[in-house]
Amino acid sequence: MRTFAAGLGSQTELAGLWLTFLSADGLELVSLDAVDWIAVDLQHGSLGVHDLAPLARATSLPVVARAASHDPAHIGAILDSGVDGVIVPTVESGEQARELVAAAYPPPRGRRSLGLSRSARITHQDPPLLLPMVETAAGLAAREEIVAVEGVDGIFVGPYDLTLSLGAPEVRDPQVITAIDEVRATVERAGKITGCFSGSPTLTPLLPPLQLVAVETDLGCLEAGLAQRFGDRGSRSPEIATDSSSE
Repeated sequence: MRTFAAGLGSQTELAGLWLTFLSADGLELVSLDAVDWIAVDLQHGSLGVHDLAPLARATSLPVVARAASHDPAHIGAILDSGVDGVIVPTVESGEQARELVAAAYPPPRGRRSLGLSRSARITHQDPPLLLPMVETAAGLAAREEIVAVEGVDGIFVGPYDLTLSLGAPEVRDPQVITAIDEVRATVERAGKITGCFSGSPTLTPLLPPLQLVAVETDLGCLEAGLAQRFGDRGSRSPEIATDSSSE
């Protein structure tokens, strides 16, 4: 975990693949030459904590998980799986960030219990990469106190929920891009890591230089691949459509 986190400070725009449904079998079979890191979304999608260890075994790339909640038991289970870190949604204060540190770290810094988990026995016992998400106006306003918390490695921006919270018309609106850059500047002054979810070929070029960018999702890649293979075929023509009444 520290190996991944320690190398991020000197790099920008490491490209991430964001998983919502792809299994370990699928991940193992596809080419990941252009991908720098993997995120597993436990908040939105069909993947669960039980999928993390198989996914981590299926690739040599760093794997982080986006938690479904702030629940300490949930965060502990994520880290027990041996992934390289955790991204936690909707953090809006320094106090919430301190509670996440307590959930992610064992004593004396935190309260996380350690046992015969994959992280302890098979992978490593280094401190986790911990990235609270700023994705609301309240989180944006509290970014300085969030990133100042010891044990927090930086901030990961959720631009789509942030767009809704700011009342902006769409994610590429200048107000949203400015907000992302404000987070970047704050985190950079603290000497920590900034990341952002994109999932859009039109949003990614507008982002400021960041260490971590989730460029696309598994679903987005599948849709793009299908479009490339099949093109814009539209609906099937009446001549070749099956008429069930004739069967």
